[in-house]
Amino acid sequence: MLSFRKTFAWLTILCSSTISLFGGPTCLPAQVPDFCSNINHVGAACGMFRFVGVERAKPFVAQRIVHSVGHNLDGTSNTVNWVEIIARDGQGRIRFEQQGLFKPADWRDAGPMSNHDIEKTMLPSDTSGPLVTIFDCPNRKSTVLQPEQQTAYVMQTCYSFPPEENNNQPYSYQITRLLGAKLPSDVSVEDLGNREIEGIMAHGVRTIGLGTEKDGEWNGKPVRIMEKWMSDELGITVLYVQSDLKAHSENTSRFTNIKRTEPDASLFEVPPNYKITLTQETVETGHKQKPL
Repeated sequence: MLSFRKTFAWLTILCSSTISLFGGPTCLPAQVPDFCSNINHVGAACGMFRFVGVERAKPFVAQRIVHSVGHNLDGTSNTVNWVEIIARDGQGRIRFEQQGLFKPADWRDAGPMSNHDIEKTMLPSDTSGPLVTIFDCPNRKSTVLQPEQQTAYVMQTCYSFPPEENNNQPYSYQITRLLGAKLPSDVSVEDLGNREIEGIMAHGVRTIGLGTEKDGEWNGKPVRIMEKWMSDELGITVLYVQSDLKAHSENTSRFTNIKRTEPDASLFEVPPNYKITLTQETVETGHKQKPL
């Protein structure tokens, strides 16, 4: 994900008197913009979600809670608690509502936190405060809302580059395929079977990484353990636990308060009183939008 952030670290156009290359303002009224980008940022982002799948006919609303504990060389520890509300409708549109600050307190522990790093592509670098990110992956569109500023940043990909879909395999194929794969000698995989978590059936797999000679006394001993519990019936990673035994750190991500219901359609739209801002690459590298 770090390379994704570096690759797509673009500036955005802010609401001002700036004039776009097309001769019009980049700040638009609350309506769907008719420009699109030749760069497939949205398709790339939709193919990189770690905790929720782009699936139709499996609507839900849930809370995802992240807890991260890390230890520094000086003996102090860092604890980060982070919450977001996730909703997916029957069309496969996904909405992430981040609770609290945009950036986690300790960015080193951000791995299990963000499902979506496209905000760093679409927003100014000094962005803070709560955010709502909406992905319409089937239509190659992403929208980021800043409720406090009542501003919406919109990115639309021009061409039909669909997100990755695991070749029609079930959602848990991401982990079950490891069970029969040839792995390095210092990595082992254990099938944990099926289990009900938060009222949802999920399949679990545990991956264990052993230390090597460079790890000194940890050579040949477990140093990294990761568990993923993935639900095919809902298309989400219900529980994720990553432990670094050598560094004495642990990251967990858990879905709670899962409601298998169709979210209100208004959750996936830009509120009428918001100003819409097009990202710079949408204007500079794109053109008038073709019919989808």
